[in-house]
Amino acid sequence: MNSSWTSRQSINRLFNIRNRFDNAASLEKLELLRLLNDIEIRRCPGLERLHTALCFIRAFPDTLAHYREARSQLASFEERVSRLGVAARSGLWDSGIVGTPIHYSFSFDVASWMRRRVAGAVSIDWSEMLDTSRLDELLVHLLLPSEDDYFDSGFVSSKEWIDLAAASSDGTDFDWLLAQLRQEHFVSIWSELYNAADLPLVWDLRGAALSKSQNTMPVRAIQARGRGMRKRVRTVKREIMRPIDSLRRLSVRAGSRLIDVAMASLAVRHRETNHFNHANPKEVYLADVGEGVSIAVFGLQQRYRYPLECTMGYLILSNGVPVGYGGASSLFRQVNTGINIFDEYRGSEASFLWIQVMRMYHHLVGCKRFIANAYQFGSENSEALKSGAFWFYYRLGYRPVLPAVRKLAQRESARIRRDKSYRSDLSTLRHLASCDMHLVLPGARAGDLFEERWLETSSMLATRELAAAGGSTRADSAERVAMNVAHDLGLRSLATWSRSEQLAYQRLAPIVAATKPAAWPADAKRSMRKLLRAKAGSSEAGYGRLLGEHDHFLAELRGSCRRAGSH
Repeated sequence: MNSSWTSRQSINRLFNIRNRFDNAASLEKLELLRLLNDIEIRRCPGLERLHTALCFIRAFPDTLAHYREARSQLASFEERVSRLGVAARSGLWDSGIVGTPIHYSFSFDVASWMRRRVAGAVSIDWSEMLDTSRLDELLVHLLLPSEDDYFDSGFVSSKEWIDLAAASSDGTDFDWLLAQLRQEHFVSIWSELYNAADLPLVWDLRGAALSKSQNTMPVRAIQARGRGMRKRVRTVKREIMRPIDSLRRLSVRAGSRLIDVAMASLAVRHRETNHFNHANPKEVYLADVGEGVSIAVFGLQQRYRYPLECTMGYLILSNGVPVGYGGASSLFRQVNTGINIFDEYRGSEASFLWIQVMRMYHHLVGCKRFIANAYQFGSENSEALKSGAFWFYYRLGYRPVLPAVRKLAQRESARIRRDKSYRSDLSTLRHLASCDMHLVLPGARAGDLFEERWLETSSMLATRELAAAGGSTRADSAERVAMNVAHDLGLRSLATWSRSEQLAYQRLAPIVAATKPAAWPADAKRSMRKLLRAKAGSSEAGYGRLLGEHDHFLAELRGSCRRAGSH
């Protein structure tokens, strides 16, 4: 380390060697960490760059000393932010750093979570509310008759009315509004009206335990990375199929805490996903995959599950720090998924982490095929295209489904092996991203593939079955279809089924009806009865595994979709 370096040079050096783990780099990192702890930093770019380096080192520390130094500096990082001038602090807005604000129009689902978890820290950002007409459409449903004339007078703005209505309430204007929308019976209506209002919010991260700086899951012991990153796994498919001895299902309390970590990790980055918004605290799986890395998988709450697919989200953590996330749809013996590594943790071990995610899903639902949609590596995704994401998947064993694209990939791969400096141009990468890629495990069969377009076809077939039922209303038609399927499958009564099990059955019944189950063999009917009940059971993963084992349903639904597509 050069003792004459400026603070800017020291920060840049720490950032540049944050993911190097040789002895010299490790010693230099620790010296820089201790040096920078005592240096005042007055400029936002440098402070944000330092924060990124600290986050990375906390997640992937060389030694416990590195971890403690990074954690300590992140714990007091708000003090650094507060010492900046007002104008300078605005340069850190929307960074997710503790002590700064987040500005975003979150969905009703995320807003409801924020009302529960960070009450008092979120407000309506009126400075960004240029048109309140959609908000007014929401507010009119909250009025009592005695308030109509004043609200409709034209002499009061939306903000003024909310300020008056919430005058004696605790919390912010946002807290008051969300409290009025909490009636469970009307949640779907409130959700639509709230989302239509596109309400801009500001989340104050001062003292925020859920900021990027502080948002972690407690772990029993920190694992240092003296041996560095796990960059490559030569036997990818064998690793995916290797059993996971550490896999466990968390308690509801621990599952809820991990869902909060997942929700916050996206919210501070202006992101959200249904996989986390509707995660089921009763179905959270966690597995330790070594070196302090763990993979969490979340089932969905029963009422948000898809009729046919098994959909679950995942979060990647390193020493309790969320470093990446994604979601997966399991359908029979295949899983459609992709990976997102947060910016702060780029340059770590994405390939290894992705293999461990696939390993988790293989273990949970027994899938034999992984599908990466073209968007993941460049189709209508310029960032993925320019980053060469195609080769990330290709090196792991994914192959394009179209023969012509597969041949092009083989030629490009050969050129890269011959010339290490060669890079595929954008035109070639666009061609390579013109179709999906599959990774196929041993034991997979071509006949197991269920084309994704057939999901739309199966939905159309469901509509056809409902129309043919001839009910006076859609609800009446759905009930008739459900009764017919129950008769065809030998379901004598649903009386012993829970309400959620009955609802899940009614959602899936029209798709099952399209396969004409009356003609099925007895064992296929028996397994379908079990499958239908499992859809709303305590384990969505359990349903996914049963779906993958139902050969007859797969064959019949594929055949129905193919016949429908040929007309």
